Amino acid sequence: MKSILAFLLNIFYVNLVFSGTYKVEAYMDTTISGDTKLPDNRTYRTFSLDGMWKDSLGDIGVIQAFGKVESLSGEPNLEVMAIQTNEAGEKLWGIFRRNSTDVQVGGGGSSIFLAGTGRFQFLVNYECKFVARYLKKRNFTVIKCDIPDKVLQEVIEYKNNWFLDKQYSLNPCNLNILRVEKIMNKYIVVTWNIFY
Repeated sequence: MKSILAFLLNIFYVNLVFSGTYKVEAYMDTTISGDTKLPDNRTYRTFSLDGMWKDSLGDIGVIQAFGKVESLSGEPNLEVMAIQTNEAGEKLWGIFRRNSTDVQVGGGGSSIFLAGTGRFQFLVNYECKFVARYLKKRNFTVIKCDIPDKVLQEVIEYKNNWFLDKQYSLNPCNLNILRVEKIMNKYIVVTWNIFY
């Protein structure tokens, strides 16, 4: 009876993941490493970004990126290479591009995942949309990807195996149960923490 009560009282969280959607939010500090302005006002600027990210599957990690904003052709163009690393050390490399007349205040663009390790290997070659805002040397970026259900399920199942192994090895007195279910075209990730 005591274990059932503990089981019911220690529900940690329920996270809904909508079918076919993968979302990443990143918060980064910006450092400008080079800035050149030509006599005709065309510009070329290089920068680096360093920060944290979280995704719609409950994963978190660090992100490092570097890129350029240039207006050598008359219109501003943005290109950034980013490397996301999660808690398990798995990495995802992506390139972000935006051709815009208003790069300074933010806006949308497209990205593609170029390479990945671990669970991220399933996301390689998928294109996404992103929106980025820049304020006082800080950047906030949201990436949204439409990914087939089968691929998203592979990412979730890969994550489940790592998560359960990691939790059991961290604390033998903490039982974590992680279940993934697909109900009405939505993936539901449920975790219970039971302490004994």
